[in-house]
Amino acid sequence: MPSNTEIEAPRPGAPQRPADKWIWGFYIILCLISLVESYSASSQDIAKFGLIMPILKHALLLLGGIAIAFGMQHVHYNKMKFFIPIFALLTLAMVLYVMKYGEVLNGARRSFRIIGISIQPSEMAKLSLVTIIAWVMSKVQIPGGGVKWGGIAVCATVVLIFGALLYPQGFTNTVILMGISLAMMLISGIQFKRLAIVLAVYGLCFVAYKSYDRHNDEREALTAQVTQVDPAQEAKASPDRTDTRKNRLKSFDFSEDSCLAHPMTSEYHQEQYGYMARAHGGVIGVGPGNSRECSRLPLAFSDYVFSIIVEELGLVGALIIMVLYMSLLGRAGYIAQRCKRAFPALLVMGMAVMISVQALSHMAINCGLVPVTGQPLPFISKGGSAIIIMSIAMGIMLSVSRYAEYNTGKKPLPASPDKKADDDKEEAINPAQMA
Repeated sequence: MPSNTEIEAPRPGAPQRPADKWIWGFYIILCLISLVESYSASSQDIAKFGLIMPILKHALLLLGGIAIAFGMQHVHYNKMKFFIPIFALLTLAMVLYVMKYGEVLNGARRSFRIIGISIQPSEMAKLSLVTIIAWVMSKVQIPGGGVKWGGIAVCATVVLIFGALLYPQGFTNTVILMGISLAMMLISGIQFKRLAIVLAVYGLCFVAYKSYDRHNDEREALTAQVTQVDPAQEAKASPDRTDTRKNRLKSFDFSEDSCLAHPMTSEYHQEQYGYMARAHGGVIGVGPGNSRECSRLPLAFSDYVFSIIVEELGLVGALIIMVLYMSLLGRAGYIAQRCKRAFPALLVMGMAVMISVQALSHMAINCGLVPVTGQPLPFISKGGSAIIIMSIAMGIMLSVSRYAEYNTGKKPLPASPDKKADDDKEEAINPAQMA
């Protein structure tokens, strides 16, 4: 091979390098922490199903996720482009199905079950959004920097569609989708004026969502007056999170010790027990398996697992968990910066952003920085679809690290006239743009 040429990307299926060991390391460490802390937080499940069943079920899910990631690292990321629109349509169908027939969890229809595994389309929507944005933005790169309006409009439209459909389940998923999309647009090199327009559109949609809440309240009040339907029965028949969102936003107070100002009721006990768990942990924690609050804290193994981690591992353990997620994001940035093409760079960064945003959201909720809502901690919280989706994201990152064509810093030779272009003629990305 001539010395002044870049390494040519291999044909799909032919390995160029081993999968990134750092990504594998972060993944395995998080899974090991999950085995210990999720089991420790599962005292309520242990009381129902015994000592072995909770840890066995969770371990099998984690092993299944690792198997998925291992298998996907051997699939060239370019082959995944064919499945992006299929996966988006499948996700859309599942979201619509859950809105009508899904299982009710915490006052909203959120999931359905397949062979005993709970599937939450909201998690699938995040993965689908990342792949769509990476695919579209790789097509609309402007030489010299920036992206075209058409790609921005398509991505924003997808965000608003998924966001509107997920809004009845909880506003947090909508906010996370918007946050992921804005981060990926910044990474892709969007001009700041166009980013400001996207932000304005998202803001107008937020106002529209709030107007929907007010209109929904007025409609329900009118219906109750005319038909004299019991509000509790109506909520059971048609679960909606509108009242829950309002109550949580109304009761949220960022001031110090605000949660202790409320009485110990079913409305506030989750925040208060979480606060007690974090206060009990101190700096170094009480040790794995010695949690005091896991038996009293609702959903300690999922929505509030970070509070149990702080109780058992202390501030030191909490910082280690945070560093692991941020290190994963940094490693993805390193891989993206070396990629020659836009699609793999945006794909690996998008997956890392999705995981880190989800993790930071969970931590912020547990620490009382934002109103309470249910968000799992990636790879650590219990849950079927969350573990599977995040493992797919890790597999895609590993595939990019294995197959992506890297910049070598050397000037490439001009391509021959009869050389076939890359499979969908994606624009080459400026390495400085990914810095």
